[in-house]
Amino acid sequence: MRGTGENASPAHLLIPRREKNDMRRIAGLLFALVALFSVLLLPGRAHAQDELKNDDPDKYYILLDLRNQIVTVFERDEAGEYTKVVRRFLCSSGRTDVDEADPEDEATPTPRGIWKIGGRERFGKFANFSSSYARYWVQIVGSIYFHSILFDKRSIDAMDKQAYNDMGNKVSHGCVRLYVEDARWLYYYACPGTTIEISANEPTDKELKRALRSKLKFADYNTFQKTITDETDELPNPHVWVTVEGARLRKGSGSAFDSVARLQVGDELEVLIESEVWVKVRFGKKEGYVLRGYVSYQQGVLDTKEDADILKTTEWLYAEPNLQAEKMVKAPARVSVKVLETTEDGWLKIVYQNVTGYVKPNRIIKGWGVILKP
Repeated sequence: MRGTGENASPAHLLIPRREKNDMRRIAGLLFALVALFSVLLLPGRAHAQDELKNDDPDKYYILLDLRNQIVTVFERDEAGEYTKVVRRFLCSSGRTDVDEADPEDEATPTPRGIWKIGGRERFGKFANFSSSYARYWVQIVGSIYFHSILFDKRSIDAMDKQAYNDMGNKVSHGCVRLYVEDARWLYYYACPGTTIEISANEPTDKELKRALRSKLKFADYNTFQKTITDETDELPNPHVWVTVEGARLRKGSGSAFDSVARLQVGDELEVLIESEVWVKVRFGKKEGYVLRGYVSYQQGVLDTKEDADILKTTEWLYAEPNLQAEKMVKAPARVSVKVLETTEDGWLKIVYQNVTGYVKPNRIIKGWGVILKP
């Protein structure tokens, strides 16, 4: 599907903004509801979508090379294969080494697989690490994101020196850190639904890694990153309303994370990063994650249901109903899917983010999830 391609394009390469057709607004409650349910099929609706400089999820294919700590963005060649290199970035992925003398020290590796890009946030706070912030968040899966080098507060004047010096090393809690200019590029061009492959199977390339590392001293780079700004003001965040009594606001995107608040039906939450499973929100002064199936984007209107088909665990979608078939994409646990049929062997044919494939038997359960269009 992809190739290693030629040398990377210049770091300042610009891609023209795609022209967008004007969309008519259709009045009337019936049409509004139709529009609401149709957008539920869009992968990881990102707020401020009109700021995106690319809205085609098939335009790019992103490869995260864990061995070399390099992110490569491909686009299609004349044959339709992803071999043309558009950009290359140095990164810092999740920690894989642990201190054997410390029994509480745990590795936090970046999850391998083929995923679909989700929501984004321009300058966000780590829900689990209250003292750290980052610019230009782009969701990979769950609470794993691309984002910039760390900042000590929500200010471009507060970049963390150690985080800058650590670039190219596996030091994060699972997210993928990038130089600010590279994180900004992904923020605007890697639209929701873009495919990202995370692999540790690429050959070692020390020369390329060395070439991608910034040659600037921290003070000089810090001055440079302060010049990286946005063309427009960020649009207001959308809001959602809690529809399930007792829904938990959690520190991270998973039921294992501690609860920071117990929510009531009708509570209004500000959305920080939209997602297909765990939505990052602000509730009063608290930030955390709530299950997408527990909230609605319209006050008083349910866009979820109690008996939706959702994945029990994170699963590969296979091209055919057997383990030897091509692995197409990974779908996260508790995501809503559309079930098409069940084979004689119990495999389930499903649709996830416009990808049709098969999952192993007994991987679908009923629960609160998004209402998908028939």
